Amino acid sequence: MTKFKQSVVNIPEICAQKGVRNVIISPGSRSAPLTLAFLRHPGITCRTIVDERSAAFVALGLAQQIEAPVALICTSGTAALNYAPAVAEAFYQQIPLLVLTADRPPEWIGQNDGQTIVQQQLFAPHCRAALELPVDDSHSDARWHSERIVSEAINRTQWPVPGPVHINVPLREPLYPAQELTYETDVKTISLVQPQAFLAVATWQALLSEWTETRKKLIVAGLARPNESLNKTLATLQKGGDCVLIADVVSNCHNCHPVQHADMILGTSAESLQCDLMPDLLVTFGGAVVSKNLKLLLRKYKPRRHWQVQLDSACVDTFQSLTHILPVTPEYFFDTLQKRVPDGRAQDHEYFSRWQEMANRAQRTLDAFLGHAPHCELLTMAAVLTQLPPESCLQLGNSSIVRLANLVSLAATEGLSVNSNRGTSGIDGTVSTAVGAALATDSITTLITGDLAFFYDRNALWNRYVPPNLRVVVFNNGGGGIFRILDGSSTLPELAPHFEVEHDLRAKNVARDHGLQYRYCDSAEALVGALPEFFAPGNRAALLEVGFDKKVNADAFMKFRSMMREIK
Repeated sequence: MTKFKQSVVNIPEICAQKGVRNVIISPGSRSAPLTLAFLRHPGITCRTIVDERSAAFVALGLAQQIEAPVALICTSGTAALNYAPAVAEAFYQQIPLLVLTADRPPEWIGQNDGQTIVQQQLFAPHCRAALELPVDDSHSDARWHSERIVSEAINRTQWPVPGPVHINVPLREPLYPAQELTYETDVKTISLVQPQAFLAVATWQALLSEWTETRKKLIVAGLARPNESLNKTLATLQKGGDCVLIADVVSNCHNCHPVQHADMILGTSAESLQCDLMPDLLVTFGGAVVSKNLKLLLRKYKPRRHWQVQLDSACVDTFQSLTHILPVTPEYFFDTLQKRVPDGRAQDHEYFSRWQEMANRAQRTLDAFLGHAPHCELLTMAAVLTQLPPESCLQLGNSSIVRLANLVSLAATEGLSVNSNRGTSGIDGTVSTAVGAALATDSITTLITGDLAFFYDRNALWNRYVPPNLRVVVFNNGGGGIFRILDGSSTLPELAPHFEVEHDLRAKNVARDHGLQYRYCDSAEALVGALPEFFAPGNRAALLEVGFDKKVNADAFMKFRSMMREIK
C-alpha cells in the first residue's frame, strides 16, 4: 500500500462539485487509482460494467436522459478502444461524456510493455477535446494543472456544443493506495457561464420579410431531445395554417400537431405531387432525419432558401440547399418568430391544406393495409406504438426498426420521449443505451430492436443494474431482414449467408440467463393479448420476442410500398 496521488483523488471531488455525479466503471488494474477514488467518494454514484463497449453505451443512455455529463473509467490498452463506438455516437448526438482512460507512464509507451497502446488523441476527431493529466503531481504547479484540466474537460462536455471529452491519465505503480483517502474540498474549479445567443434586430427584419412573403414554408424537425416549451411554440406557429411541420420520429415533436405519415406521403411516385409539396423556404433544426424520401425529394426540388437553426457553426448541408446558419437555440428562434410575425396579415393556407389532405389519404392507405395485412413487422410496429404508456421513454433500434416507426408515425402521447442512436446509426450499443436510459427514470423504458442488434449487444444485460422498468421488444426475422426490401440487395445470390446472415436463435436463453420475464409471439392475435401485461409495471425487466416469416414479411412490405407509391 502507498500514499495516493492527490491529483487523482481530487478528480471525483471536482466532478461532484461541477455536477458530474454518475460514473460507469470497467474493472482493471492500471485504472485502480481512478476506480477507488470514485468508488469512495460519497457524492458519486458508481456502476461497474465489465464490457467497455457496453459500458460506454450505458453511460450514453444515462447522459442522454439526465442531460448532464456521465463519466467513464477504464484501464489502459484496447479497453479504451472499445469506447470508440459510443464516443462517436455521443459526438454526433451531442451528448456529454467525460471519458477517463488510465495509461502507462509516457516513457513506457512503445516499449513492449503489457496492455499498452498510444492513447493520446485516441478518439479524435470524435471528441470535443482530448486532454492528458501530468504524470507527476509533486510540484504545486502540476496539481494546479491537473485540476484546471479536469474543470476544462467538464466545461467542454457542455459548451459550446455538448459532446464527449477525453482525459488520458498516466499512472505509475504502485496502483493500490491505503484504505483512507482524503478529498480536498477546496480544489480548484472553473465555472463556465454560458451566454445566451440572440439575433440582431436587422437580421430579424430580413428574416421576417422573407417569411411573410413566402407562400410555401416547411419546418423539418430532426433528432432532438424533448422540449415542452418548443413544442408549444411550434404548435402555435402552425395553428393558423401558415406553415407546415414535418417531425421526424426521433424529433420529440409528435405532440405539436405535425403532419402525420409524412414519410409515407413523400413515398408517392406522382412527380407533380412531389413538386407541389416541396417548399420555397425550408427551416430545419435538430440532428439527422430518418426519412430517406424527405432527403431525396428536398435534394431534387431544392427550396430557394434554407435556414438551419443550430448553435454549432458547422456547415451541415444535408439537403444541398443551405443558405443561412442561424446560431441560436430552436426555442429562442421559433418563440421570437411566432411573436414577431405580424398579426392580421393575409395568409395563404393552400400549402398547409394540401399537406393535410395528403396526410388524410396516407392515413386511409395505412388503415387499409393494416386491416388486411398478415402478421408482419409493420403491423407489429403499429400495434406496439399505439400501446406505449404515457409518461414513458421509447428507444428505437436502427436499420429497419426506426424506419418502420417513422412510416407509422407517432400519435400525440402525453409525456412520451423518443430516442434512437441516429448520430452514427449503428446497431452496436442499442440495448446498452436503453439500459442506461432506463436507469435514469422510474418510468417504463421500451426498446424496440431487431434480432441482430439485440444479439450483437446482449452483454448489455450482463450486469447488476438492469432495472425493472426496462421493456425490450425484439423483432426476430431470423437475420438482417432489411436486405430483403432494399433495392439491389434482395435478389443477390449471396443474400442469405452474407448480408442477411440467417440464424435460428431465440432470445429466450438470454432472458433466462439475466432474469428477465420472457414471452414469445408469432401472430398478431398473440401480440395484442401480450402487450397490456408486458407494459404493466413489475419487479423485473421484461422481454417480448416477436417472430416473423422473413418472406411473408418482405412481401407484405413490398405491397405496402406499392400502396404508398399510389398516394396522390
